[in-house]
Amino acid sequence: MAFVRKHAFKIALFALCLAMAAYLLISNLKGEGEKLEVLQKAPDFELTSIDGEQVSLQNTNGKVRIVYFYFASCPDVCPPTTFMLSQVQDQLKEKNLFGEKALLISITFDPERDTPEAIRNFADKVHADYTSWKFLRGEEEPTIALAKEFGVGVFKDEKGQFSHFNVITLVDKEGQIRKWYNGNDENLTPEQIVKDMESLM
Repeated sequence: MAFVRKHAFKIALFALCLAMAAYLLISNLKGEGEKLEVLQKAPDFELTSIDGEQVSLQNTNGKVRIVYFYFASCPDVCPPTTFMLSQVQDQLKEKNLFGEKALLISITFDPERDTPEAIRNFADKVHADYTSWKFLRGEEEPTIALAKEFGVGVFKDEKGQFSHFNVITLVDKEGQIRKWYNGNDENLTPEQIVKDMESLM
């Protein structure tokens, strides 16, 4: 019992990752063209953008959203996933949907290191358009808890380094989660994400 209590968070995180992995496997087996069912209600939040704007999930209702949890000093998965989201941004712009009907939201769970300046340096590398791609930050512990509510496991080790499940979440206009994407999936394309977003507009 002492072991379970000591490692309760790690055990819960492992269980969450197993459940998410199972979902993503089943989702990939379904193939394209499947109807996007409501998976769960997305948790609301109110966080601050790098421009000082207060942004909540509720006040962005009416638009289809992509929500992605990351940290700017991530050594591996976050930069390429953010680059792919920049391609989603560009395709939405080409279709005149970006801002009008679609929004991208990136949330850092490392606010201590991810200052507004650090986030801007990170986002500028992929030419993020801040008008409708919101880079948000808040307090660390509540943000990690929020990520978990979104189905994204985040763990911080004794050295202050993060590991996390690299998941992109699709949220519809009513604030309901319709799909989770495995950001590590080599077969995932921006075209697929844009197509799914369009189907919810």
